[in-house]
Amino acid sequence: MSVNHPRFTISPESLRERSRNIAYGLVLSIGMALVVYWGHIQFPKSFNNILLVSVILFLVAANLINYVRHRRYLRLTKDHWIQIQPERVRFHAAGTITELDLEDVAAVNVYRRRGAPRHVQIKRKDNRGIRLEGYGDMEGLVQALKARIPAAHVADRGA
Repeated sequence: MSVNHPRFTISPESLRERSRNIAYGLVLSIGMALVVYWGHIQFPKSFNNILLVSVILFLVAANLINYVRHRRYLRLTKDHWIQIQPERVRFHAAGTITELDLEDVAAVNVYRRRGAPRHVQIKRKDNRGIRLEGYGDMEGLVQALKARIPAAHVADRGA
């Protein structure tokens, strides 16, 4: 008899929040560029051409990098899920399935905001970490992990 373990996927709300943050960064960058431009107009000796050009080039580069990374994240999350099984966690990303044996987990830290899990950090015995965030049913994900990890290895902050 086969038991169907639940799959956890990235939620649309999380994707919208990330897109909104990219837009906020762009608006902040435009505001910063306008302030430097205004300073250049008002105080040309202090806010010289080198400062103006370097700030604008930096902001353009930073926003392009953020946008490209965000598009890549959106593309990869379309086909991403994790599944908590009795003895392992199965990750599916970009057509590849990887597994983490729960015996290799040294600690699980749950970080909450206003009582709801914000992200989960899995620390492996080899001191590497895995951060899980943005999944649709974070509370279900936390409970599934807590059920399979010894209670002494779980730190639920804010619970």
